[in-house]
Amino acid sequence: MDLATVGGYRFWDWFLRDIVGRGGYHLSTAGMRTETKKGSILVREKRNGFTLVELLAVIAILGLLMGILLPSLSAARRAAKASACLATMKNIGNASIFYLNENRDTFMPGRLKKGNPRDPDNELYVNDYYREAPRWPWFLEMGQGPIVDPSPVQRGDKTKVWGDDSYPLNPAVVRTITEDTFNCPSLTDPVFERDIRNGAYGYNYQYLGNGRQDSDPMRWDNFAVSLHQITSPAKTVAFADSRGGARGHGEHSYTLDPPRLATEKNATRFGPGDKEVPEGFDTELYGFSPVEARHKDRGNAIFVDGHGEAMTLKQFGYDWNEEFNVAQPIRDTSAAGSWNNKLWTGTGRDRFVVRP
Repeated sequence: MDLATVGGYRFWDWFLRDIVGRGGYHLSTAGMRTETKKGSILVREKRNGFTLVELLAVIAILGLLMGILLPSLSAARRAAKASACLATMKNIGNASIFYLNENRDTFMPGRLKKGNPRDPDNELYVNDYYREAPRWPWFLEMGQGPIVDPSPVQRGDKTKVWGDDSYPLNPAVVRTITEDTFNCPSLTDPVFERDIRNGAYGYNYQYLGNGRQDSDPMRWDNFAVSLHQITSPAKTVAFADSRGGARGHGEHSYTLDPPRLATEKNATRFGPGDKEVPEGFDTELYGFSPVEARHKDRGNAIFVDGHGEAMTLKQFGYDWNEEFNVAQPIRDTSAAGSWNNKLWTGTGRDRFVVRP
C-alpha cells in the first residue's frame, strides 16, 4: 500500500482529521490545501486564515515601515512650518515697503517713546490707537485695524471707532497680537507666540531705526534712517526669527540684535536688559536677542529688498560659544572671534572686521 494514501485520502489529511481530530486535538490547517472524495467527485478545499508566524511577520514589517516613515513625516511637517513662516515674514516685508513709501523712504523705529527727543516734558509718543511708546509692529499697516486686541482699553460705550481722539483712552496694557501675520507656526509656546514684546519676530533696530536715547538724552541714537543710506538692501537684514534674552525663546524678542553691538551707530546696549534674562543664566551671554534658529538649525530672515532666506547663525555672522552652544554677543569691535555685521550694516560690509 502506498503510504501517501489511505483509502483514497492523502495521508496527512487523513492523519489530521481522523486520528488527531478524534483524539480531541484542534490544530490549525489554515492555508493548507486538502482533498476529500465525495462519491466519484474529488473536492478540493482551501481553508483561509493566518498562522501565528505569518501574523507576527506582518506586524514586524508594519513596525519597520512606520519606523522608516515617521521621521520623514516629522521632517516634512517641520519643513512645511518653516516655509509657512517665511511666507508670513514676506508679508511683514511688504508692509515695511508700504511704510517706506508712505513715510518719505524713512524706516520705522524699533520703538518710539518720544515723538520729540528734545521735549523737556518728556511726554510719551501716542499712536492713533492710543498706544503709548509703540513698538515696531504698530507702524506696519496690515489693513485690519489695531494689531493688538483693543478690548481691555476700549471706552465703555464702545461706540467710538479707533483713531477718534475726541474720547481719550487709557494706555493699552495688553500685548496680545490679534494679527496672524506676526505669528510663527514653529513658535507654539502660549506665553510668547502672540506677545508683541516677546513674540516670534524681531527688527534690525540698531541699524534701521534705534529710537532709544542712551547715547544722548537730547537725540535718538539712530533714528530716522533713510532708505538712501542703505547701499546694499539685498544684503541687509530687516526682520528675522528672534530669540530674546534666554537660552531658548525668551523675553524682549521684538528687538533683533546683530552679532556685534553697533557702537558706530550710537548703540550702547543690546535689546534685552539684565532683568530679561532668566534667573541663574549668565546675563553677559544671554542678555541679547540674536536670530533664533528654530527651523532645523536655521533662522528665517527678510531683507530690506523684500526677499527672504533661511540661514544658519554663523551665516548671519554670529560668533559661536562652543562651551554653551549658543551665539556669543560681541560688545567690543576689537574682540576676537568669527563675528561679522556685514549683513546688518546696510552696506554689505563691516568696516571693523580686518580679518582676511
